[in-house]
Amino acid sequence: MLDALEGTPLWVYGAFFLVCYYGVSACKTSRESQRSLIITPVILVIWSLFSLSYADRVELTVSCWLAGMVLGGLTAFALFPRRGLTLDEEGKHLIVPGTLKVLGISLLFFAVKYFVGYQAAVHSEFSATLEMLVLAGIASGFTVGLFCGRAGVFYVTWVALQDSQERKRTV
Repeated sequence: MLDALEGTPLWVYGAFFLVCYYGVSACKTSRESQRSLIITPVILVIWSLFSLSYADRVELTVSCWLAGMVLGGLTAFALFPRRGLTLDEEGKHLIVPGTLKVLGISLLFFAVKYFVGYQAAVHSEFSATLEMLVLAGIASGFTVGLFCGRAGVFYVTWVALQDSQERKRTV
């Protein structure tokens, strides 16, 4: 185990601390804009698809990624309820209560990506096997699905709360 940590590139530690920072900051109440609810999932989808190893099995990798994304999205609807979400005073930002769930999901994703990257660096012949492609595809898709589903829950709630606020103003 120590050998794995000693051979880890420095940027991976930076990525780990960034993941931890993002997860810990999600433990506090935050304000989400409509733009961030749209842009963040798009960035995560693009980053996830570019980071996959396809190993001449594009259909398999993408189908596993899509299956993971659907499962992650459905799981997000159960993990991130609409309860507790409110609009700010101007009605332009969604107030999101803090949760440890984002930290847990981020750390889990980091651990899986670290394992896949480690296997690719140390046992490159193993990283192109069917099992590793399926694991990487499903894990990446599932994590992106969780974050996209979370953003979807928040966006739908934001729109519903804005509609409700508009109806109150017109009455």
